[in-house]
Amino acid sequence: MDAYNILECIGEGSFGRVYKGRKKYTGQIVALKFIPKIGKTDNALKGLKREIEIMRSLHHLNIIEMLDTFETDKEVVAVTDYAEGDLFQILEDDGRLPEEIVRSIACQLVSALYYLHAYRILHRDMKPQNILLGQGGVVKLCDFGFARAMSLNTMVLTSIKGTPLYMAPELIEEKPYDHCTDLWYSILFWFIIFCLGHLDVFYMNFLWGRHLFTQITYLHW
Repeated sequence: MDAYNILECIGEGSFGRVYKGRKKYTGQIVALKFIPKIGKTDNALKGLKREIEIMRSLHHLNIIEMLDTFETDKEVVAVTDYAEGDLFQILEDDGRLPEEIVRSIACQLVSALYYLHAYRILHRDMKPQNILLGQGGVVKLCDFGFARAMSLNTMVLTSIKGTPLYMAPELIEEKPYDHCTDLWYSILFWFIIFCLGHLDVFYMNFLWGRHLFTQITYLHW
């Protein structure tokens, strides 16, 4: 921690705490994610290390960049570039976004996904909370906790990962899937912000649909 000054806490949850910080001697503003090791299983710690390894390998304008990592006796600390806020909160506060902003967000996310998929990496948790806005409207895709790098011999995955509300039909039906699930997340997200304009509308329709239909048959796409 000798290299950073902590400025303020900007997030807290079951994963740990996130602080806005400043790197000493350069003044660079960063985000520091403190992840407790105590209480985590060996598999959880392996998953955390895998997430860090994936993020270290990524260098794209629209993907949050891992700048540094280090450990203390009790915590793993991941240092990334800093972005102001996530799209979930922006949609909650402002509602429907102007069309030109939606188009800009969509183009930047497609660029990020194209980069990931070119390196055979699936994000598997595309949702408004994991899309940050940096300076000048630059979109930053973050949170690679569910990400998976596929080997050349792996064509599909079977493990169920992601946020249920945004899951593709293949995941809900527990079928094998590939990079197309990331595209499902993206299309669903664009539908929410472009057509519905507010997350509450989507959530209420989703819950009402679940109440009316105990079993849903999905069309293959």
